[in-house]
Amino acid sequence: MTTGRTLFLEVWGYDYPCSQCQRPMTWVFGLRPWYRPAVGELVTCDKPMAVDVARDILEREGRGDLAAQLRPRPLGARGASFNPNTCAACGDQADWHALDDVIIRALHDDFPVLARARVEVARWRELTQERTYVIAF
Repeated sequence: MTTGRTLFLEVWGYDYPCSQCQRPMTWVFGLRPWYRPAVGELVTCDKPMAVDVARDILEREGRGDLAAQLRPRPLGARGASFNPNTCAACGDQADWHALDDVIIRALHDDFPVLARARVEVARWRELTQERTYVIAF
């Protein structure tokens, strides 16, 4: 069996309170290649494929708690993007605007790399085709 080329992707997160109950939580917000990323290679976790890749990496790296908080697009959500993060305490899945606020805060502050794992280059390329919200960081 031939294995395709791979690259390391990082899953980025930010500690910020739940928008509903104000309890602390870690928001998963982005994916980025680990080694020499190009400008514009930060893909936000606001589309189904990006969420699936982030969940897969988190599960493989022993972060099942964070993987479990990433939920599918809620019924009735409007627009192309959505917030996959769900509060473990109250179950709230805030709208995309809450995730957007977290991303802006995170990029102006220190934030942790939650996990890092190999992903096939073909999957990364497919993922970058899905994106509509990419930050030149």
